[in-house]
Amino acid sequence: MISRRFLATAAAALLFAGCGGPKGKHPESVVQRRLEGEPRTLNPILATTDPENVVLALVVRNLLEYDENLKLVPGLAERFEVSPDLRTFTLTLRDGLRWEDGSPVTSEDVAATIRLLVDPKTPALSRKSYWDGFERVEVLDRRTARVVFREAYAERDLAFVLPILPAADFVGRDVNTNPRNRNPLANGPYRLARWDAGRTLELVLNTQYDGPRPEPERVVFRVVPENASAYQALLSGELHEMRVSYEQKTRLDADAGAAARSLVFDDLGYTYVAWRNDFPIFSSPKVRRALTMLIDRETIARTLYGGLATPASGPIPPGLWPYDPSIAPWPFDPKQAEGLLDEAGFRRGTDGIRRRDGKPFAFTLLLGTGSELQRQIVEVIQQSFRKAGIEMTVRPMEWAAFTAKVDEGDYEAAILAYSLDPNPDLAVYWHSSQKAPKGWNSAGYSNPAADALMDRLRTTFDRGEARKLYGQLLRILHEDEPVTFLHYTKARWGISKRLENVRTSPLGLFLFWPGASAWRLGPGHAPL
Repeated sequence: MISRRFLATAAAALLFAGCGGPKGKHPESVVQRRLEGEPRTLNPILATTDPENVVLALVVRNLLEYDENLKLVPGLAERFEVSPDLRTFTLTLRDGLRWEDGSPVTSEDVAATIRLLVDPKTPALSRKSYWDGFERVEVLDRRTARVVFREAYAERDLAFVLPILPAADFVGRDVNTNPRNRNPLANGPYRLARWDAGRTLELVLNTQYDGPRPEPERVVFRVVPENASAYQALLSGELHEMRVSYEQKTRLDADAGAAARSLVFDDLGYTYVAWRNDFPIFSSPKVRRALTMLIDRETIARTLYGGLATPASGPIPPGLWPYDPSIAPWPFDPKQAEGLLDEAGFRRGTDGIRRRDGKPFAFTLLLGTGSELQRQIVEVIQQSFRKAGIEMTVRPMEWAAFTAKVDEGDYEAAILAYSLDPNPDLAVYWHSSQKAPKGWNSAGYSNPAADALMDRLRTTFDRGEARKLYGQLLRILHEDEPVTFLHYTKARWGISKRLENVRTSPLGLFLFWPGASAWRLGPGHAPL
């Protein structure tokens, strides 16, 4: 399992093309799902965003899986053994596993995937840090592989929530330009049948899959960036699920006759504004704290989220065990914020604009298109900053281009959201060794004291001692405020009343097993 970026909530009616079978025949069972943006890749090792991972969750299985209670359960691997020194891991694949073309899934595929993952040329941003200290992988037989690390790390087994690639298609080939990045070979319950760029991705049942056969014969993902259009499609039955805004949730709750119902659940995630720490105006913690204190997060939570969010104090949400409730979020305090800006040398001129060394406090914030909520939040922030003498220009970008900029660290500021996995390892996001473009530290944060604590945590196996170290680390991050931690949010979803067996998890609706592969369609009108 990997963390991924997503649109906090995506906001004209849009009519969709035919979804069922030919007229005159019994319509096949088709689940219609929404993607808020276009996937950049369907290579599961390179994927970093929600639109990619929700598709891949039905196409590829992991060696180990999370269940809905965040426990590790067998996936492709039926057996998983750990040596007493916690450095050696032996995996045995289930017998009879096959790729969609009928070729067997073997330990050679496991070994090839791991070697590709740890290759410095592979931009596996969200996975590489889990494999720090990797020494070697050995193929013991057709179904068994052994992985050896130089050091023992706490919760290393979570690295094996890992999809695998077909060795025959990837060994000796450039991972970045591989045709399989657009046409993945499936070992999960569905396979990709068609990808109409910018419009739809269609999955059909994978006849080579050895697990339980899902009831829906097809799953059609539709790329619908506009939330209002998607909501109309949900009401008409042309979509069966989507993330909804608070306003849309309220409408669903008020209309008993609507074709969909609302679903609200806790999520392991947070929203934030990233400041490039190596950009001169954001290099001081005083400035970053001031920017946070200029944002009225309580009012945003109450008005734009309808109370289904709380101001965040850092990168660990309450659902993860290292969360420290004693660390309070920075308050909304424009007067104190302006004092911090003065101390940092950004003083108001006669025109009201703050300048330092004659240069105005001005920057550009990137906004991924498709999220009406994020657009509204950005407008509130922009107004607050303008009152304080700060000029923030907003640059909306198509989702794939936006995430590419963020992954490269090629921005000044950006509004983002993370949905996390159960591994609380903060080194993935905040260790200086993970600065973009190598890893997910796209804000370019660096603090030797924080690095040292993250390094110690990886070799601390006592939960009580780890909790103390996390407390120290979270306080450093709180003081440094490398980004503005906006909100811990609850997930809000609109679900067709035809869609059955939908279960929730802190990982959402999809990224656990069996997740969306267990969904069923009950009786009702299927659009033709």
